[in-house]
Amino acid sequence: MYDTLYDFFEDNLGEGSGDIATQVLTIVLIVLVTWLARRLISLLTPWILNTFVKRTKTEFDNRLLEVATPPLRFLVTLLGGWLVLIALELPVQIDNFIDRLMASLIAVAIFWGAYRLVDLIVEVFWRLGRTAADDDSLVRTLFEERLAQITRQVLKAIIVVFAISVVMEEWGYDVDGLVAGLGLGGLAVALAAQDALANLFGYFVILADAPYVHDEYIIVNGETSGIVEEIGFRSTRIRALDQSLIFVPNKTIMNANITNWSRLAKRRLNMTLGIEYSSSPDQVLSVVQAIREMLHDHHLVQTDSVIVQFVEFNESSLDIMIICFMTTTGWGDFQAAKQDINLRIMTILEQHGVDVAFPTRTLFLERAADPELVHAPMPEPKPEPTISTAIDSPVPDDAEN
Repeated sequence: MYDTLYDFFEDNLGEGSGDIATQVLTIVLIVLVTWLARRLISLLTPWILNTFVKRTKTEFDNRLLEVATPPLRFLVTLLGGWLVLIALELPVQIDNFIDRLMASLIAVAIFWGAYRLVDLIVEVFWRLGRTAADDDSLVRTLFEERLAQITRQVLKAIIVVFAISVVMEEWGYDVDGLVAGLGLGGLAVALAAQDALANLFGYFVILADAPYVHDEYIIVNGETSGIVEEIGFRSTRIRALDQSLIFVPNKTIMNANITNWSRLAKRRLNMTLGIEYSSSPDQVLSVVQAIREMLHDHHLVQTDSVIVQFVEFNESSLDIMIICFMTTTGWGDFQAAKQDINLRIMTILEQHGVDVAFPTRTLFLERAADPELVHAPMPEPKPEPTISTAIDSPVPDDAEN
């Protein structure tokens, strides 16, 4: 067929036209096949999703097709373009340059697909770890989300490094020599980047020790507090209650005292109720007993932790100590439970005719024993003694000085 077309163009268009015409037809054919391949990939993906993938119980095959389709289409386009350039029969120097360029782009397409697959692969292993584990605590120890996060970052970094090295070798650069040069300058870089390395080491310490994770409320050194938004290689981002964003270096957190309020198993209620001194012993005892029974019956109170006792004669009140643990851990729920308990205490005090004491001070004024002393004249002040000066001094040296 090729010879027939060649002879046809030679006979009708003149000598040399056969080579040009067949070359053009070859290029058109390659472009057409490339376009058809791209369209076939675009059409087959939804068909596969609708026909086969929906029959499975997992969603990973759906996501696999979605992740692999863009790099595959890009790879088909590169191959088609490369074949077109080969068909043009360009000069040797240009042809060598195009070969290197196309080989580099194909490598980039392959590594791009691997880069996009990282998130899916890590999630698959994370799900398998959850399925194999017996309880949630074991899962958090073996393969928590924070470990999955660093695994994604490390794998993506490795893929990028390999892609750069492959492209550099394709263009004739000595990667081994570059690595050796980096090794010689490693000491200088390490000395110049001590803080950066300390923060990076702190990042791994935070991931290993897990004093906090994303979306937990923490307090660092009793000063900085807020919700953890992100744990980065250099710093941890904390969103304060006033919505300001605080960046705390990881090396600081690594050596800091951290209070994690999001990991409370229960909350402690500790309050002192002061009632008036006019309350009788029977009233005090009745109030104490009523509050104790109320806390025992409360659905959010841990019954074995309830302590209600009359403990102290304060300056202006009789103090009743109230201590218990609440099963709720959320701050808002805890405040609502405190409000409910306070209202019930007010009802108890009203039922027993007892009032809450206020800080007061009573002053007693005594009348003078002898009324004449009240109107007695004030004694006259004594004259101040005369102060001698240097002129009056009997010592001659003092007078001269």
